[in-house]
Amino acid sequence: MKNATGLKHELRMTGRSGGSLLLAAALAVCQLAPAQSVPPSADPDALAKLIQRLDAQDEKIKSQDAELKDLRTKVSAAPAPEVMPALPPPSFPSLQFHGFGDIDYVAANRKNNINAQTTGVNYNNPGGSAAGTSSSFMLGEFDLFFTSQLAENLDIMNEDVISAGTDNHTGIDIERLAVQWRPKDWFNVEFGRFHTAMGYYNTAFHHGTWFQTAAARPSFLEYEDSGGLVPVHTVGLSIHGNLPSGKWNLAYFFEVGNGRSYNNTGSNPVQNLIDGNNFKSVNVGLIAKPDWFPGGQFGAGLYHDTVTPDGLARTDELIPNAHIIYHNSTWELMLEGFLIRHQPKHEQTHYSPMAYAQLGRKFGLWTPYARFTYVNASRNDLIYTAILGRGGLHYGPSIGLRYDVSAYLALKAQYDYMVDTGQKDGSALTLQAAFTF
Repeated sequence: MKNATGLKHELRMTGRSGGSLLLAAALAVCQLAPAQSVPPSADPDALAKLIQRLDAQDEKIKSQDAELKDLRTKVSAAPAPEVMPALPPPSFPSLQFHGFGDIDYVAANRKNNINAQTTGVNYNNPGGSAAGTSSSFMLGEFDLFFTSQLAENLDIMNEDVISAGTDNHTGIDIERLAVQWRPKDWFNVEFGRFHTAMGYYNTAFHHGTWFQTAAARPSFLEYEDSGGLVPVHTVGLSIHGNLPSGKWNLAYFFEVGNGRSYNNTGSNPVQNLIDGNNFKSVNVGLIAKPDWFPGGQFGAGLYHDTVTPDGLARTDELIPNAHIIYHNSTWELMLEGFLIRHQPKHEQTHYSPMAYAQLGRKFGLWTPYARFTYVNASRNDLIYTAILGRGGLHYGPSIGLRYDVSAYLALKAQYDYMVDTGQKDGSALTLQAAFTF
């Protein structure tokens, strides 16, 4: 078969040498390019037009050849693609460490009590452990937080706090110590000592005061050995995870543990080693973070235990709770409520409601905030009056200002006004430097 150039030469010769070869040329064209038809009259003008078409095709092919050659040149000149080195397999155990702490100055107008919302000292107990003190510089908690990953979905978590007691002696407490197994997003297991998943504040803010906007926790959510009323620690087993719930983004938790001890012997309320009875606490809850509420969440839970207070009847303890939270880069709104129901065996039932509301607004590095705390611990409940010394009505506002000096240091100033049953109204000013490293 002839190529296009040879065919064009014969067609041109045909125009010069006569019509005897026209038919043969036309047949050759039909073989080469069946899409091109030769006029039946073998008109020389028609042949000239056909030659022009073939010339155009030749130019197009030459242009494509030149582009292909240029592309091959560029590809051959290009550097070979860089091969990323394979990542080494993870090495276990993998240890991480963080630290938190705070240093405070507190001035109170109750000469025999210091603000428990900041220091944990029971300011509702006249003549309590801080008797004779109206102002003081204070070393807050020094918090050492460790995690060690043992496998892809297995790790150890430990939080130790060094702090001074009201006798000015420094001690160390293991606040959290747990094995954590996370095989699935919807199924996670925690075994050891952990913060009870009760409400929002107790799960969002741990012992490092640097995390929270305010200088201190709401008074009834203080830690058990600092006068708090809610069992904020559990020694036991926790199962939790995220539920397949579409736009509602639901999460659940189920916990069982030793519960809290109510005693007047000075032993630790958190039963780390020995449970004082054979009953176990059970805590369940559900949290939603729906897509239509960006930055917000709401949830509810129920805590139950059977407690045996020193010298009192066996008591059924039930704590329903609920919260609504909104938090983004500018605003912080927290509303949370608890109702502690104590039912001594064969005796009257006692109800003790408690709640707080906190609002904060961030302006650059400055965050002013306000909080109102309300506690009404039943004075007929001997757990509160005879053992904890916290019976009665306690409420008051707090206003404060946080300034983030850097990503690791925050300065806070907080003023609290307190109204307490059986005492004159009191106030306290707290200055705090909270840090992390």
